[in-house]
Amino acid sequence: MIPGLFFKKVEQPFRFSHAIHVEDQGLDCDSCHYFRDDGSFSGFPTNEACEDCHAIDPEEAMEAIAEAGIDPNDYEAIMQAKLDVIEDSILSASEEDIQAEREYLVKYLIQGKEVPWLNYQYQPDNVYFSHQAHAELDIAELASMKNELARVVDKSVFDEPAEQNCNLCHLKDVHTSNDLPPLERNILSGYSKMTMKMWKCERCHALMGQSNACYTCHK
Repeated sequence: MIPGLFFKKVEQPFRFSHAIHVEDQGLDCDSCHYFRDDGSFSGFPTNEACEDCHAIDPEEAMEAIAEAGIDPNDYEAIMQAKLDVIEDSILSASEEDIQAEREYLVKYLIQGKEVPWLNYQYQPDNVYFSHQAHAELDIAELASMKNELARVVDKSVFDEPAEQNCNLCHLKDVHTSNDLPPLERNILSGYSKMTMKMWKCERCHALMGQSNACYTCHK
């Protein structure tokens, strides 16, 4: 009980369904989270990426809001008005998904504001983690060391190896989820409960025959 008291659950800005984007729309993980030409990782998708599918003209939407006599900062009023220019851009089917998409369009996309997603595994500034360096790790190949890695990663990832290795470090099977779990934030440090621990990185590096020198992860 005592360790649990040090963590506060914080919800993401709005409901987001990976299942709709992956299973229904046929997107892959790297459709939204990809490597740039220089090898750096894009992280969270920006509005620029989202508006390829969520096609709406922000200027036209703002004009419609003004014509309706609604304060553009009154998000609840805009959503309740259900203006055609916004409703016609919604792709979702169920009411719950429609409301979530409407919230994204109204609060972020037409406002030109990026979504302040909560990072489950945000690292301290003195830690450098390269997604590119870990991109070729194969869950099936690591299965022979699943007992040694049991304290480092969720052991269940080895039961049904995924095609992509995101499950090794990130929320297992998040691509099939309809809701994002809350971030459990340490009330003292401010970091997420899922922030990678140094001993886990060192353990995996040792098992894989990789260097544990300080400069490997601290730049």
